[in-house]
Amino acid sequence: MSYVSLENSDSFLKCFEVIAEDKSCIVSDSVLYCSGKTGKGFITVAGIAAGIEVLAINLSMPAEELTFRFEPSTHSASYILSFDEIELPGKSESEPVAGHSVFPADQLHSSVSIADAATGRTLTYPKDRTIRSIIVRVRQSALDQLIRDFDAGTISRILQARGKVLTWPITFKYRLLLNDFMTEIVQHPFRELFTVRNVSVLIEYLLQQFFVMDKLSEEGNALSIQDTHSLSRVEQHLCLHYKTEFPGIEKLSRISAMSPTSLKTKFKKYYGDTLFGYYQKNKLEHARKLLDNKIPVKVVATEIGYSNPSHFTLAFKKEYGFSPWHYLNPH
Repeated sequence: MSYVSLENSDSFLKCFEVIAEDKSCIVSDSVLYCSGKTGKGFITVAGIAAGIEVLAINLSMPAEELTFRFEPSTHSASYILSFDEIELPGKSESEPVAGHSVFPADQLHSSVSIADAATGRTLTYPKDRTIRSIIVRVRQSALDQLIRDFDAGTISRILQARGKVLTWPITFKYRLLLNDFMTEIVQHPFRELFTVRNVSVLIEYLLQQFFVMDKLSEEGNALSIQDTHSLSRVEQHLCLHYKTEFPGIEKLSRISAMSPTSLKTKFKKYYGDTLFGYYQKNKLEHARKLLDNKIPVKVVATEIGYSNPSHFTLAFKKEYGFSPWHYLNPH
């Protein structure tokens, strides 16, 4: 097992010193390229601002577990955030991973989490998997600067009341950002700016969910682990099948093993939108990304499942406030 232990004052670059002891690893321009028992892929680090460090892991089929141990912090308040997508190679995202539910929160399943660095944190990534992960260590003062009009100290108070680590299933928004990040980061000409933009969005999503979960807990409506995973299966199905018609409440109810009423109520509480609203926003987000690549409107409409481009135009304008043609040609 590869094991990296970091003191509070240690830079993420120390990870390279430990992992690169495997002679099959090559370090170049803050990127550690892996092969052999460490897995195929790369690990890279970035210091994107004072008080914020990012460690990105993009590995396939490591022959050994990879563990990062963050020692308890005794200095300024800080947090450890992780965005982890872990899959069996060859499995599509719509297929369940065998044995997926038996692993502890810090050890396997695709998840998003936040922890108070004062208590320390251990993150273990399993062997024989495909791993895409972004770990962020951020000081409270830096988080205040990154997310304006936000009191980061609230996080510590909630974590003290609710537990040392809060973890919930990863959503499609995170998957899109993780995939985009891993595809671009190594070759991007402005790596730090690219990292700032992507990590800021990841943190914003995380904090939104964090406070939703806290609000539900305060109201006595906290979701069980089983509920969050059931809802995650539904969310994944909606996001993966955006090219087809909305599947309907009966099918989604079977996927979640919940009654239609319970599913609709809990999904709205957890994701902040109705089942159809969430499905539609995801469909149109795919459209927006295609338009960003200058794909013609009619082609985009067909690609995301609209047989009539005018219906796509109406839906896009309702969601974003302007037509896809205006989005392509704003001036």
